[in-house]
Amino acid sequence: MYIGKIASSSSHIAYVCQVYNKGETDAVPLPQDYGFGTFVGVERSDGSYLVGVIYDTPLQNPEFGNLGPRLSPRDDLSVFAPDYLEEKVTLVAIIILGAATADGVMLQGVPAVAAEIDAPVRRLEQREVAGFHADTTGAALGYVPLLTSMNSPLIPHLLLLIIEQLCGLFPQDAQRLTVLADNLAWKARVEPLG
Repeated sequence: MYIGKIASSSSHIAYVCQVYNKGETDAVPLPQDYGFGTFVGVERSDGSYLVGVIYDTPLQNPEFGNLGPRLSPRDDLSVFAPDYLEEKVTLVAIIILGAATADGVMLQGVPAVAAEIDAPVRRLEQREVAGFHADTTGAALGYVPLLTSMNSPLIPHLLLLIIEQLCGLFPQDAQRLTVLADNLAWKARVEPLG
């Protein structure tokens, strides 16, 4: 399911996706379609896509604090001003964890080519998430050092959620993943204390 399009970037791997509003797509995504920890694909024109995960959800309302008079009530805007652009948007922050080539080869780590503005963003299917994490030894999380180096209080919670998802996709690795989750949970509790 397509959830939106790339609106901006703050680095080679950190993007902001504008979630589709009513009228921009046939099926408007629901909040659970772009929730925290959702794996997404940012499509490229060559058939490949970047693999990322949603780690934050800022909302934007430019009308907040604008208490001036209105020429038309909001409900009448579609009739009197059909070209009126809805400026209230939901944005989701995406961190790129790797990429998938056009022929389906999955690569974890920083991709060489960045996304483009207005690139479509879709929610990945479970088989794609499993394929991205599959390795000859089981579940691979080669991007953990990249995430842990980010200065965000959400990252430990994101990693714990990812590991929880992977335990369901790789039951044979659940014990190994649980050890990693316990270590990350301990660090999340102890590091803020200094």
